[in-house]
Amino acid sequence: MPATVTTIDREIALEERRVGLPTDRPLTDGAIARRRLQIAAVLGASGFVALFAVIVAGGLVRVAAILLALWFAAYAVEKDHHLRRLAALRGDSMRITLAVANELMCSGALAGDRELLDLRDGTGRAAGRLAAGLADVVRADCTRLRLLGPSGEVPVAAERELTARGSVPDDSTAALKALRSRTTVREVTLDGRGVLVVAMRRGDEVLALLEAVAPRGDRYRPADVAQADAYARGAVAALAAHG
Repeated sequence: MPATVTTIDREIALEERRVGLPTDRPLTDGAIARRRLQIAAVLGASGFVALFAVIVAGGLVRVAAILLALWFAAYAVEKDHHLRRLAALRGDSMRITLAVANELMCSGALAGDRELLDLRDGTGRAAGRLAAGLADVVRADCTRLRLLGPSGEVPVAAERELTARGSVPDDSTAALKALRSRTTVREVTLDGRGVLVVAMRRGDEVLALLEAVAPRGDRYRPADVAQADAYARGAVAALAAHG
């Protein structure tokens, strides 16, 4: 499942570049529709220019105008093809996110907002399952789930260390940066470890932060970001469905 999500996200980024959409912003139906409208405008303008040249101009000017119009028409057709593929890939990505949510529900990884955010059982079983699940998605020496404190701090609710306990320092710098920017953060810690932080969000509300710390000398790549982001989206979808 994660490998499939990664492949689709790569293809989505490739198609976004081909049609001139930014790859660092969330892809929406509105963005695709606006790009289609822009391409339709280009096609209409080129047709008008060709018609005008046929009526008014003559000789080489007419031929040049017609060839230019044909080139713009071919450009528009090609971009529309990529936009259609982009829309299909986005639908596939959303369906995979729902499949991830279903798997999380079936595995009992989530037990509702109250247990996740309040942790009233005292052991943080739900948070622990989320942190452990992230370790199955990306390679890590340590994975954590951080909650949001009343003063903007990000305390650790659950942690899974895959090395000797205490060997990975608890540095909240990347988590605080992700909380302030409301974007995924991928950077390197002072001791040379890659760190990745993704937000579990419901709409504009950040519920918690998932953090992964790579082995010393290792770095997280865009493919890892795609996998962790898909996991976080699936977890929130499962949480909403359960609640």
